[in-house]
Amino acid sequence: MTAFDSLAFPVQKWVRERGWKELRAIQAESVTAILGSTRDLIISASTAGGKTEAAFLPLISQMTAQDAVGSSGFGAVYIGPLKALINDQHERLEDICRHAEIAVVPWHGDVSASVRARAQKNPSGILLITPESLEALFVRKGSLIPTLFGNAEAVVIDELHTFLDSERGVQLRSLLTRLELAISHKVRRIGLSATLGSMELAKTYLRREDPENVQIIESSDGGAELRLQVRGYSIGTSDEAESAANREISDHLFSHLRGSNNLVFAGSRGRVESFSDSLRRKCESERLPQEFYPHHANLSKDHREFLERRLKEGRLPTTAICTSTLELGIDIG
Repeated sequence: MTAFDSLAFPVQKWVRERGWKELRAIQAESVTAILGSTRDLIISASTAGGKTEAAFLPLISQMTAQDAVGSSGFGAVYIGPLKALINDQHERLEDICRHAEIAVVPWHGDVSASVRARAQKNPSGILLITPESLEALFVRKGSLIPTLFGNAEAVVIDELHTFLDSERGVQLRSLLTRLELAISHKVRRIGLSATLGSMELAKTYLRREDPENVQIIESSDGGAELRLQVRGYSIGTSDEAESAANREISDHLFSHLRGSNNLVFAGSRGRVESFSDSLRRKCESERLPQEFYPHHANLSKDHREFLERRLKEGRLPTTAICTSTLELGIDIG
């Protein structure tokens, strides 16, 4: 039996609708590993290498086979480090789950209270959540944790490398341990990552008490070519000199990025606002359509999601001037 044949029929139907001739090698290997054992797992592949599908095609098949669709409690939990990443994955997973009629529930600070209340009242399917929102559930709704997660069989941790050797990572590992204690059973942990310097460190992070039992699946496909240009600007000590340097940077960005899709990491929120405003005014002065937009945590939810959708759809040239809020979030092709 091939890896595709072992998937549930609704999942097979989704794969066929995509027009895929076959699963990628990392996806086929992950399907076999997840459906054939209960071991913890790390799936490592380059960006856009199919890691999400590698984890969730077999997990969704498992949920369907176990008749977990209508059961009470989330069957699987996806933990993402950024709201933008959760928004992106919500759309992808909803598409996969529609034939299996499995709910996909996003849960973070931008999600409406009504959506979270409905999920709390009738938890099922796949929960997509940030570490901070999971912590808030423990603090505010601790007595509900066994009800919400009692049927959870797997936790998928995206961008695993961002949690290694960090305070946030220590806190997440504590949350996973507390979760297993609260529901009185072990939950399989699946880490996804595009870049891992040390697999041994990652295995120890994922399951400290038994790192040797963590299975590693790595893609053999090569990554994309990286081209790097380093430019220097003399800012000086006066406000006038700094303004002149910023204008020169804006001119360079405008001339090289206009008409294409890009992420520009400006560092601070103040610099995000400054450069996006400068580039917006350049579009106006040239009588060109607007294609430069700011993105940071203090902007409204509607504005951030509008920009994320525009980047993902790719129909119009768009450059996001951003902080780390988009560092891991949107696949712009």
